[in-house]
Amino acid sequence: MTEATKASATAVDSPVTGIAAEPAANEQVPGASGQSSRTTETDTVREELARLVAHARTARLAQDALAEARSLVRDRAQDADSRLLLLQLMEMAGDAEGTLDAWHALSADCPDHAAITRGYALRLVKEKKVEAALEHIDRCMPESLDDASASLARAELLADVRAHEASDALFERLIARHDRRDIRIAFAKRLSKRGRLAQAVAVLEPIAASLAPDSKAGRLAAALASDYAFYRQYESDDVLASADIKIVAMKHAILSFRQRVVRCADGARAKAIALVTGSLGPGGAERQLTRLACHLRKEALHGGPSATASRVEVLVRQHTETTREQNGQRLDFFLGTLNDAGVPVTQINGLPVVAAADHSVTDANLLRMLAHLPPPVHYGVGRLTPYFGERRFDVVSLWQDGTCLFGALAALLAGVPVIHLVFRGLPPNIRRERDRPEYAVLYRALAEVPGIHFVCNSRAGAQAYAAWLDLPLARFHVLYNGVPELDNTGSIEDVQRWEAFAKKTADASETIGGVFRFEPDKRPSSWIRLAARYLKKRPRARFVIVGDGRLQQKAVELANELGISGRLLFAGLSSHVGYWYSKMDAKVLLSRFEGLPNVLIEAQMLGVATLSTPAGGAGECFVDGVTGHLLECADQPDLQAACDKLAALVDRCKADGATREHARQRARMLFSVNAMTSKFAELCASTAQGAESIAPTDEQESPLVA
Repeated sequence: MTEATKASATAVDSPVTGIAAEPAANEQVPGASGQSSRTTETDTVREELARLVAHARTARLAQDALAEARSLVRDRAQDADSRLLLLQLMEMAGDAEGTLDAWHALSADCPDHAAITRGYALRLVKEKKVEAALEHIDRCMPESLDDASASLARAELLADVRAHEASDALFERLIARHDRRDIRIAFAKRLSKRGRLAQAVAVLEPIAASLAPDSKAGRLAAALASDYAFYRQYESDDVLASADIKIVAMKHAILSFRQRVVRCADGARAKAIALVTGSLGPGGAERQLTRLACHLRKEALHGGPSATASRVEVLVRQHTETTREQNGQRLDFFLGTLNDAGVPVTQINGLPVVAAADHSVTDANLLRMLAHLPPPVHYGVGRLTPYFGERRFDVVSLWQDGTCLFGALAALLAGVPVIHLVFRGLPPNIRRERDRPEYAVLYRALAEVPGIHFVCNSRAGAQAYAAWLDLPLARFHVLYNGVPELDNTGSIEDVQRWEAFAKKTADASETIGGVFRFEPDKRPSSWIRLAARYLKKRPRARFVIVGDGRLQQKAVELANELGISGRLLFAGLSSHVGYWYSKMDAKVLLSRFEGLPNVLIEAQMLGVATLSTPAGGAGECFVDGVTGHLLECADQPDLQAACDKLAALVDRCKADGATREHARQRARMLFSVNAMTSKFAELCASTAQGAESIAPTDEQESPLVA
């Protein structure tokens, strides 16, 4: 590492800006003889930029400061630190447009500037370019164990980009080679930040006695040793040796409520209910939560003894922050529906943060645990606990795993008697990209607390969660999706689009449909290939897909490549999906993962036969071999078998009109909004831990089930 790099690395820890503020190599230090006016002006600009960064405590404040910052930098385009401060402010403002290119250019101009190297690496990680970030670090901060300071800077940067294995190994090599006190202290800080308490204590142990008690390092060592002794009351040394202490703290904070006495509300009394979710984007869980909230609100307005809710509110982590879209989807998709129904919606991000000590918690051990929670849990406890307590909810219904993580402990701390953990698909151990180490610990601890209800929207989901958590299946309720009757009229645009396609394919004897988002889990490419294969078998078939998404253009290109574009209509996103179902003889879904697919229920409600992979609860939406066909495999569906089953399904439904009526009646009985609301009312009235749970069973009550 060059001397300039070492100096910059030291400046990274500046308490005000966190970046270097050295003069450029061709400038003079302020106060030295021969100081130029340009140097003084540059320093003034840096100081003003540093002030803007220091005061930009929120994204809004950062956005407000951007115009002034850009104006200041305009005349200092060659000054590395001014450019760095501007980029920092852009990051804080959420202004990602062109940011990566700006970091790349700045890094190319200043390869030895440690703060710039760090900033560029972090930006690459945010852009999910982890390998590029590591290559950048290797290029600008190559490992050199002979240079302890340079290697220490590299180890810390590797930790910053979450290359923890590489960072830990480098710290250990540094200790083996140099065994400097500052290296041990830096390593212990990094381990502690990640919750690796036992390892941090072990790293400091050889030098702990030599640290001055009133020094920062001495206080750090004492605090870590004290925390380790505290958690040894709850877990063994063997467990703590590899545990994340944040997860341990979460577990035992929850378990402190094992003996809580749940106030038993009058089962017939309408309840104050909070429905909590992460966003209001266009997903199936968000649609169901919105539908339920609007129905409960309508009941509450009409009053009467049958009303489930005296009041209902929706809490959402975010819906209309500075960025209205996430992964190409509107965050406020269902907000208008809730507003029209008069359902109050609160953004959790906008709630004030209240320290754990101010939550009226008197148990000293619990307070100590609350200081060590995982970030998502801490986020919820700080914002939701006071809100839940102030609003005195009888029921808090947490929808989806991420919401359960940030909301469950908050609801316990607020004394909410009935808490729903509502799962909307398969568990995280199956959907690895969504897994977090906290989940299994969270749910197993919550299973020991009175008033907690595990709720799935399919029997398949309940069975998967029960197996994963090693809990009795009887602990899980099934709350099927509620699907309203669909209107089969279309918009003017829909009608025109269909009529043009129908004219183009006037020889068609059957119409096969799909309603799904063009996303990887829905396998749009496999759907297109199935259509091509089916056309070879039944050349008078035609196809229509309703929906949009990231992979739509690739699907269009594949249809062209396979020569079936003339027989396939991409109808796009439509709010009149019932119209499109009315044109279908059968519907196909080839998903890899599902919860309880609304689109299969909708199709059945309109009498449309369905063919699907066995993803999630798909097989519960229709009667296999009667109103639909279930393929054998969700991971690698057999398209030839799908072709044969689809053809047989279409022929049977055309020959027997009773099949369509069978599908309609069964779907209306099991999946109506009224059925969903009635089941939800049962869950709100029950406070028992497990005795009142209703295990998912076969639909023995239905004479329509084959």
